[in-house]
Amino acid sequence: MYIVLTGDLKSSKKIENRSIVQENLKTALNYINYEFSDYIATEFKIIGGDGFQGMISSPIIIFDLYFTLFEKIDHPFYLGIGIGEISTRLSENIEEIDGKAFHFSSNALEIAKRKKRWIVIESRLVYNDLFESVLNLSFEIMWDWTKRRKEIIIFYRKNQESSTAIEEASIKFKVKTRTIYHTLESGKYSLLKYAENTFKKAINEDWSKL
Repeated sequence: MYIVLTGDLKSSKKIENRSIVQENLKTALNYINYEFSDYIATEFKIIGGDGFQGMISSPIIIFDLYFTLFEKIDHPFYLGIGIGEISTRLSENIEEIDGKAFHFSSNALEIAKRKKRWIVIESRLVYNDLFESVLNLSFEIMWDWTKRRKEIIIFYRKNQESSTAIEEASIKFKVKTRTIYHTLESGKYSLLKYAENTFKKAINEDWSKL
């Protein structure tokens, strides 16, 4: 069983600085392939100019992958996730692999675009729809952040989400610590983190039963 993620930039043909966004996408995928190498079954690559695809071996990193794409692409995107078998051998080139996981992912992406959801999951997981709804609500919170709020929250997240991170953020962004706390609160980060931890625990249990 594998997890295939297929993404597509929203309204890509209308992007003014398309080359910059594509370069951001390339940087994001290179970072993912390096940072999450222990979970990468086949490296993420750009497909069709404005899309991307990769395959992972565990659903536990879906939230972290999304956060990375959210940070580094800096442009809205749809994501379709397919969880299932593959019918070919593994390959370094994702174009050479096929199977239900890929068919599920492709179909999920089309549904996401048609229904205008951030993410759609197709799988035989018992709680598939519940996982999908939790992710969509979580990502809706994230995409509502201002640029400043996004920068502060991501810095806090990358620095172990500790009191030290609060102090370091106040220095980096030249604001008082209470402003950082307020930013985290207004960005609903505590609620988002609760959703993330619950999602990881539940999907890992469901995944182990497949």
